[in-house]
Amino acid sequence: MAVREGKVLLLAEHLANLAEAASSGAWPFPKKIRTAIRSFCATKRLPDGMLRIYLTAGVGAPGSPVTNPECYLAWEETSFPSEADLSKGISLVVLSQPITGDDWGPGWGVKSGNYLPHLEALRVVRANGADEGIALDDKGHVLSCTMGNLLVWLPSRRGQLLCTPARGARSGAVLAWVRQNTVVTDRLLRHSDLRRAVAMAVTNSRLGIMPVASLDGKALSGPSPATELAFSYLRSHGLLRGS
Repeated sequence: MAVREGKVLLLAEHLANLAEAASSGAWPFPKKIRTAIRSFCATKRLPDGMLRIYLTAGVGAPGSPVTNPECYLAWEETSFPSEADLSKGISLVVLSQPITGDDWGPGWGVKSGNYLPHLEALRVVRANGADEGIALDDKGHVLSCTMGNLLVWLPSRRGQLLCTPARGARSGAVLAWVRQNTVVTDRLLRHSDLRRAVAMAVTNSRLGIMPVASLDGKALSGPSPATELAFSYLRSHGLLRGS
């Protein structure tokens, strides 16, 4: 979770995502833990950074049923994109190697503390001189970015259609905010769809909504809808200068 100007952003959305992930693994997520997290975030004023929630199995032998989970929070100093960074945007490349269990390890897109396959994909992206990368599955469908969700504005008869990949992405608090504030269509996307995109953006807790300036070295034709949404996100949290 991002902490900015003493505020924990999107706490409710993050707790909902954690509850969903715990439920999928048949782990309890007791009300007392959720209440304690809310109380901590409401009473402690932390410096700007990332506050991470870790739900553990608690005391017990390895492999035992999880009956009494425990939780701890970790804060780390983090720099956030400036308004100038958002206006500039970032560069994306499409990863040439598809995401499969054999090549990248299990767990892509699973909400857990294991980011190893995502970090390995990001390493490949950075080695190719880009800021972020888009992962495809072995059938050529877009999954997500290496460390965030993807928004794509496609041209349509009525103007522009805002889409996000229909599979593969993590449950994201920022993406949930976008869904609450505008119409987003889940859609099976291919590389060819990305080539005709009017604009794109990457979303995660640290970046917020980061507009994309170029894809595979080619500038996008119109980044304005992504930039407008990025500044709207900042404005909604009182983080835009002059807001």
